[in-house]
Amino acid sequence: MKIRNMMILFTVIMMAGYLAAITTINATQINRVDVTEVNRVVKTIEQDWRAGDTKKFGAVEGMSYQIALVTDNNYQALLYDGIRNRQTIIDLTGTAADGQEESLGKIIIRTDGSEEATMKRNLMIMMTLTFGLVMIMVYLLLGLVHTAILRPFGVLKEFARKIADGDLEFRLPMDRGNYFGAFTESFDLMREELRKARQGEYQANISKKELVAELSHDIKTPVATIKAICELLEIKLATVKTVDLPGSTAATTITESIEKIAVIDAKADIIDALISNLFHATLEELEMLKVNVSEQPSTVIIQMITEIDNFGKIRFKNDLAECLIWCDPLRLGQVIDNIISNSYKYADTDIDIWFNLDKTDKNLTIKIKDYGAGVDPDECPLVCE
Repeated sequence: MKIRNMMILFTVIMMAGYLAAITTINATQINRVDVTEVNRVVKTIEQDWRAGDTKKFGAVEGMSYQIALVTDNNYQALLYDGIRNRQTIIDLTGTAADGQEESLGKIIIRTDGSEEATMKRNLMIMMTLTFGLVMIMVYLLLGLVHTAILRPFGVLKEFARKIADGDLEFRLPMDRGNYFGAFTESFDLMREELRKARQGEYQANISKKELVAELSHDIKTPVATIKAICELLEIKLATVKTVDLPGSTAATTITESIEKIAVIDAKADIIDALISNLFHATLEELEMLKVNVSEQPSTVIIQMITEIDNFGKIRFKNDLAECLIWCDPLRLGQVIDNIISNSYKYADTDIDIWFNLDKTDKNLTIKIKDYGAGVDPDECPLVCE
């Protein structure tokens, strides 16, 4: 129910109570004094008084009366009391000794106050009913204000607090009787847009970090090739220098070349260290890398291994059967590159590779082995961190 309808109903009840009170007052008739009947009663009392019936209280034709004589001590008090109670007061006359009429006192005819009492009672009933209905309407109005305005406003405050705390999953309840319905829908749309924007920002950051991780690893491969070529050139130039004549121009040129190659190798080490730091920092933030699996020919494995065989130390111990495999070429290439690069770095021995195709389980196993000292058993748990 709308507040407008509640106010209309409230006004109708007030008007109905007012009209009922007016109707009750008009319907209550207070009987007027019948002068003829009063005169007849007075004459009857005077006749009884002359006949010697001097009682001060009595009733004639349904009218009760009281006689206040002038000689009574409370004469004035009785008169004032009769006036105060709006009773009819008539002179009581008698015949004096000289034959003239004289006033003996007053006849106080008591009026029936039942009509007035009835009117008062009816007015009290109507006022009580009207007041009760007004109080009910006030409480209903307060309840409507609380339900339609205060409580939805409290929900909006809670919604604002949730949004400020970053909780974008808190949904606003929709209610057609809600006076904040338009605002509620707008706020909920704002929440949806904020949630989409946050998800988009999160996905953009993830994509950026994945791109950094991929580029970092892709850069490491040519850097490793540069380092391998530098080492190979240093060895060959050192061999040429030892057989050449000392002090010749060729020897000087070779010496300078070896120094420059050493500078290139040192710079490559710096680049490799920076890329490694960037790669590991990105991995820590990502917590996981996205893997896009697709169907690839098994020959891509041979191609990956051949591209990183910079020192010619890789030996294939058997042939790889041609088949289709499910893998992510980028991630698989990164794994193989890491294994071969670490073998070159720490073992510096020949590397043997075996392939095992299990047609029953439909698995292709790659076994890579070098002949270095291996990893300290205490450091084995750290390998996969």
